[in-house]
Amino acid sequence: MRRALGFLLAGGAVALSAWWLWPAAAPLAPSMPAKAAGGAFAPSQQGTQPDGQVGVAASGALRVDAELRRLFDYYLAALGEHSLPAIRAELQRYLQGKLKAAALSQAMNLFDRYVAYRQSLAGMTVAAQTDLAQRLGRAQAVRRQYFNEAELAGLFGDEDRYDDFTAKRLAILANPSLSAAEKQRQVAELERQLPPALRAAREEPIKPLTLAQAESALQKNGGDEQALYSLRAGMVGQAAADRLSELDKEQASWQARVADFKRDRAAIASNSQLTAQQQQQAVAQLQAQRFNAQEALRLPAFAASP
Repeated sequence: MRRALGFLLAGGAVALSAWWLWPAAAPLAPSMPAKAAGGAFAPSQQGTQPDGQVGVAASGALRVDAELRRLFDYYLAALGEHSLPAIRAELQRYLQGKLKAAALSQAMNLFDRYVAYRQSLAGMTVAAQTDLAQRLGRAQAVRRQYFNEAELAGLFGDEDRYDDFTAKRLAILANPSLSAAEKQRQVAELERQLPPALRAAREEPIKPLTLAQAESALQKNGGDEQALYSLRAGMVGQAAADRLSELDKEQASWQARVADFKRDRAAIASNSQLTAQQQQQAVAQLQAQRFNAQEALRLPAFAASP
């Protein structure tokens, strides 16, 4: 679910800028597509598996959700390498092993309407100066020509909610009558109104930065190792906190080894009884004794003079 939300967050409003990449409407009669080397449907999909999932509800009807849309988009990503009829035939072949006749028919009908919807977007002309809310509104109006309410909620519900959030956030940030503090307050309120799953998906990419800032604040206030662990466990979970603790120990050990090396290297450099060549040889021998080949690649960045 998190991966699907990440896909929608990355592709929602951005997709509206690429409508013209879609070909004009083409017949969707089945044809047998040729396989790429290695059994992949298209060369660009070599080494991948179909993205998304397909399933049925308890009633046996097709489950219409963002996972199904991701599956459609996975096959449609082969446009340019295969024709639409070939893509449709390959998708149908894939679904035949997963769905019974009624659900399969429903899936292919939905796919045909999804393609028609995307082609309709490709034919739209939207002025560059049109704001995001207007562009999203036009796209949503086009969708209603092809899908019923349940299908709209399943295929686009999360994307619509996030796009609405994005449009409102941009409007707040662009409002010259608001102070920086008021903008921050209103954006934070928008964040709180997002569904938990969408809010978590939005926060995921900035978690490392947020955690680093919280750790820095804790250390400035004299927080000890246990307080640091509790902070991490609360923000990223116990398993991640355990891994971070191990990384801290490894980093501390590495820094101690580098400090020892720098001290001994300095002693060699100050030994007036050795020639410059002998000093270089002694430092090289010291490095070889203390660090393996992989560690030696990292060493210059940590052991630069002084």
